[in-house]
Amino acid sequence: MINIWEWYEMDGMNEYFVTILRSLFAFFALLLLTRLMGKKQMSQLTYFNYIAGITIGSITADLAVRPAGNDSFHDLIALFVWGMLVILLGIAGLKSKKTRLLIDGEPSILIRKGIVQEDILSQLRLNMDDLSMLLRREKAFSISSVEYAILEPNGQLSVLMKPEKLPVTKEDLQVPQKTHRNLPTTVVLDGQMSSHEMNELGLSPEWLISELRKQNITSVSEVFYAEYLPDGKLTVQKKKER
Repeated sequence: MINIWEWYEMDGMNEYFVTILRSLFAFFALLLLTRLMGKKQMSQLTYFNYIAGITIGSITADLAVRPAGNDSFHDLIALFVWGMLVILLGIAGLKSKKTRLLIDGEPSILIRKGIVQEDILSQLRLNMDDLSMLLRREKAFSISSVEYAILEPNGQLSVLMKPEKLPVTKEDLQVPQKTHRNLPTTVVLDGQMSSHEMNELGLSPEWLISELRKQNITSVSEVFYAEYLPDGKLTVQKKKER
C-alpha cells in the first residue's frame, strides 16, 4: 500500500505543502470527532474527559506536523480509535450505572453535616490544607460555616453553607417577584434582523420597526445592536456614523 504522502513526494510536491495538507486533514478530522463526541467531552465534566481530550489533541497535532515521508497512517488510526472509544464509553455510560461509575467516578463527601470526613480525605490523599484551599475557592473561609462539601468527579468542590450562613433571598423576605417571560435576546445585530430569535419570541418585523421609530430610528440598518429584555423593553445601540 503506497502511503499518500509518499505519492505526493514522488510527484515533486513540496514538503511544506504536504504539512499544510496534513494540517487541514487533521483539523477537519478533529472537528468531526468533537461533533461526534458531544458537549460533555468539550466541557470536560470529568477527569477522564479531560485526559481523553488532551490525548486526542496530541495525536492530532502529531498527525499535522509529522515530517513529510513518515507514515502518518498509524496516527490516523489512533485518532479515530480514541475518538470511537470515547463515544462508545459515553453510550455505555448512558446504559449502565456501573460503567458510568467506572468511567466518571462518583462524588466524594468531604464534609458531612459540618463534620470533616477524615477517612475520605485519607482515601483521596488530601490534607486539611488542601481542603481549606478548595473551600476558599468557593468563598468559604471557615470550615465551621460549611454544612456539606462535595468533591465532584471533575475535581471541583461543591459547597453548601450552613443555613445561618446563607445569604438572605427575596423569598426569605417575602418580596414579590416578577417572572421572566424570556431571556435577554439579541433581535438585531450589525443592521441585520435576527428572524429566528424574533419568531421564537413571537415578535413581528412591524413591531420591531415601531419600537425603533419610538427611539427616532427609521431603519434596522441603522442599528448596531438591539436586545429584547425580559420586561418587554427594547434596548438599542445605533451604529457609529462614519
